[in-house]
Order: sequence, then structure tokens, then C-alpha cells
Amino acid sequence: MQVKMVPTRNGFGKALDKQGEDEKIVVLGADITSSIKMDQFFANHPERKNRFLQMGIAEANMTLVASGLAKEGKIPFIGSYGVFVTGRNWDQLRTTVCYNNYNVKIADGHAGISVGADGATHQALEDISNLYYPPNMHLVVPCDSTETEKATKAVTYVKGPAVIRYAREATPVITSYNTPYQFGIANIIRYRGEGDNFISAFETKLSTDYQSEKEGLTIIACGPMVAEAMRAAYILKEEYNIKTRILNIHTVKPIDRKAIAKAAEETNIILTVEEHQVGGFGNIVAGVITPEQKTFYPTTYEYDRCRRPFRRIGCPLGIN
Repeated sequence: MQVKMVPTRNGFGKALDKQGEDEKIVVLGADITSSIKMDQFFANHPERKNRFLQMGIAEANMTLVASGLAKEGKIPFIGSYGVFVTGRNWDQLRTTVCYNNYNVKIADGHAGISVGADGATHQALEDISNLYYPPNMHLVVPCDSTETEKATKAVTYVKGPAVIRYAREATPVITSYNTPYQFGIANIIRYRGEGDNFISAFETKLSTDYQSEKEGLTIIACGPMVAEAMRAAYILKEEYNIKTRILNIHTVKPIDRKAIAKAAEETNIILTVEEHQVGGFGNIVAGVITPEQKTFYPTTYEYDRCRRPFRRIGCPLGIN
């Protein structure tokens, strides 16, 4: 089955180009503007250059300037490679942006291990954990370029700080403009049989519209790993006749607790996959499941018989 490959960052650039029509939106760059597609804000609209500030490689300063602009009613977008724009300025994000609930939007570009040749210093493998826990933060991890465009538009007008985490490399386009999308609501994806292309082989619904089909397991994923979960569902069905429920958690915060809890209740195995250090996204999902699902922590002595397997797949912890 054929699948189209497009850099996820392109979706962010398209959204910023369209959202820039709003005069309240301002963009602050950190010397890596074109690489993460922030230049699309003004590329076709030179009159917007007076709403673009090049801050240089000074992420902490950029964050504080954006906070001041947000305080005065603007909607500032800041951005850089994920390791820099969520790491070097984490104190400013936590203390100034999040505590004050300022309307700052963060483009977390080149996230994950897929930046490849740039090496460990440029691979953002801790950012989901770092960004999930500060107060008032919102976090979206879209799966492809189309969903990145939708997610960027969605968080623009969500009150408070928000992060859009997206990859650099070309990734499979597994959604269309007709695919349902709602901020804060997970998508459930089911393999339906081979089609003319990869997308047509799957059906996607909002979790609020989905009824159980007695699947054998659930794969819970975000970002580029959603496509890999879909490949796995195809193999499991075609080669082993195992039905798989896929949860696309494009909104990691606020996370769709109901969809995750239902999956844990209705399927026998839960598997999380992430382009991040193992346990970042996986631990967040586990934190949703364990307080609500007694089957994961039964009180009987027959623990091994009644527990349901929960496994996490991600990048190994640490560098050896």
C-alpha cells in the first residue's frame, strides 16, 4: 500500500501562514526560523515582518519577551529545535509563562530521535515529560503534517501556554482534512482491510463516537509513532488475525482520560509507543490507567492471573 511522505514541520508552516491574518499574532525566532518553518509567517506576506522579532540564540530572553507581549494581549509564537526551546528556557517557561498562564505558543521543532544525523545533542527525548507537568500548559503531539496544521490552529486560541511538538523528517501522511479532529479528544483508528493506499485501509473516529469491537490489544501512540502503530495493526490482523485498537493521543495535555480508561477496560493488552525516552508518554498513560482500573492493581492474591499486561516502547533511557 502506498503512502505519501511529507515533513511534519510543513503543517506548522501552513498553519502559521494562515493564522498570521490575525493582527494579535506575533512571531519570535531564535536564529533557526526557516528550519522549523516559522518563516512561513511572513514568507508570502512581507507586511508581517514588523510582527516578527529575530531574538538570536537566546531562548530564555525570547521567552520573557514573549511573556511581556502576551501580557499586553498579543498571541506570541516562539520556536526553535525542541532541545533548545524547551530546555534552555525551562525555568522561564515554568515560572513566567506557566505560573502566570500567559498565552505563549511554543513551536517544539525537530523533536524526537528522527533528527538522526544531528546527533544526541539535538534529539529532544525528554521534552514530553518536561512540558507535561508545569501548570496551565497544553501539549499537542500531532502524527503528520495535516494533523500538525490542525493542531496549530487549535492551540492558537486555547487560553494559556501551549506546545506544538513536531518532527523534522518526512513522515507518512496518515490523515486528511476530512479526518475528524478535536482538541483534547483522542482519535481511534481501526484497520479495515487493504485498500488502494495506506489511509484508505483504516477508519478513524473520535473516541467519543467509538464502540468497542472486542479488540485483542490497544496501541496508544502519539506523533510519528501513530503511523508505526498502524503498520503493526496491519501485520497483526493480516498475519495473526488479531484485532488492534489504536489510540492517537494527539493532545497529550489535556489527555483524553476516558478513551484511555475505556481501552484499558475493554482490551486485554495495553502498549504505549513514543519517539521519546521510554516512560515519558508511557508513564503519563500509566498514570491515567492505574488510579481508575482495579484490574491493573488487583487486591486478590491471584495477581499474575488477573493482571493485564502494560508495556512501554520508546528510546532507551540514558546514553551509554
